[in-house]
Amino acid sequence: MTAAFPVADSVVEAHDQTRRAFARPGAWWNGADRLRIVIETRNAAQAPTPSAVQSERADGCELPPIAVEAIHGIRTDSGRLTRRWFDELIDMGLQPEAYVELVGVAASSVIVDTFAQGIGRPLPELPEPEPGAPTFERSQDVVDAGAWLPIKREGRANILRSLGLVPSALKLFFDTFQPSYYMRPNAAFSISRPQVELVASRVSAVNECFY
Repeated sequence: MTAAFPVADSVVEAHDQTRRAFARPGAWWNGADRLRIVIETRNAAQAPTPSAVQSERADGCELPPIAVEAIHGIRTDSGRLTRRWFDELIDMGLQPEAYVELVGVAASSVIVDTFAQGIGRPLPELPEPEPGAPTFERSQDVVDAGAWLPIKREGRANILRSLGLVPSALKLFFDTFQPSYYMRPNAAFSISRPQVELVASRVSAVNECFY
């Protein structure tokens, strides 16, 4: 399907790179797991509860139920998530680092998918999973700053530090987000900047964005 609006080559390439990154082993999930996280994130947008969908990984195995619960909460009910909800996920066996990577993959997939839908394209196809085991990478350059889990020691804002426990998750998200962001340097629009800000603030309000 042809897009209703022109898209910068840099955005197309960034989103293609993100889709390929989903299929590669990460720090705490393998390639098949990461693709299943993307698919479950898409499922969550269509299903009111995790039990409303059949959750199977790209390799035919199921994602852990606790991961499915996390994905559905993050994707469809983020405004009501609590520290108790998060602590229960961890108590039931979801490693904090695995949670961080899950958030990074899920959030990156939402950027790619909603961008495609916004310009009149179907959801992008996903590649086949690549073989390999997770690296179990974890940053030591983190600090307890009163968040639900350790965050990056340095940074201008907590939102930039929040995925710092798993550097590859942080990189995946911002490599996807920054080329798509309307305030990137030298961005040009068919509407005025105040109109852009009006649309952005309205979308943020509807989505109950904290920031």
